[in-house]
Amino acid sequence: MAERFGAWRGEIMGSSEAEWVADLLGRLPTEPKILELCCGAASPTTMLLAEHGDLLGIDFSSEQLRRARDRCPGARFVEADVTDVEFVEGAYDAVVSVYAFNHVPRADLPELLAKIGRWLRPGGHLLASFGRSGGEGIQEDFLGVPMFFASYTEEGNRELVQAAGLEIERDEVVAIIEPEYGEARFHWILARK
Repeated sequence: MAERFGAWRGEIMGSSEAEWVADLLGRLPTEPKILELCCGAASPTTMLLAEHGDLLGIDFSSEQLRRARDRCPGARFVEADVTDVEFVEGAYDAVVSVYAFNHVPRADLPELLAKIGRWLRPGGHLLASFGRSGGEGIQEDFLGVPMFFASYTEEGNRELVQAAGLEIERDEVVAIIEPEYGEARFHWILARK
């Protein structure tokens, strides 16, 4: 579904994604080391991150990563499940995950956030969008394929980020308009170690 998803994502209306990324970049040192989890085919966010820092993108889709490498030849990309990767403590100035944590099983998200807390340098930042429904399950037809969705509530998201040793600096629910599906609300968090 890579082709269909790319076209669909490009038609989302009302996204403040670029503004959140600009806010993050304004808080980072010159030439930061950035880790993007579930980078997909290199959205405008990925391209912006790659322009401003040393970017490593992680995704489990070889097709999405092939597309990402074509779009961002200066960045590095690794095929892996984000819940399985390991990095040394304090390796990154920023960890970013946009529209992806809502596909991580609820049971795996606390440990993933705890690892992110360890991967960040002191003063490093997490920028992530979270689901907010408080449930999980498979939507049988999402752009023609079954898709797994999971999330905590807004309060649960905050608690998990804080439990990872991060201080929330910005926290907002943002509505977007998705083609075919209408309004969707995501919980954006920008937090600092």
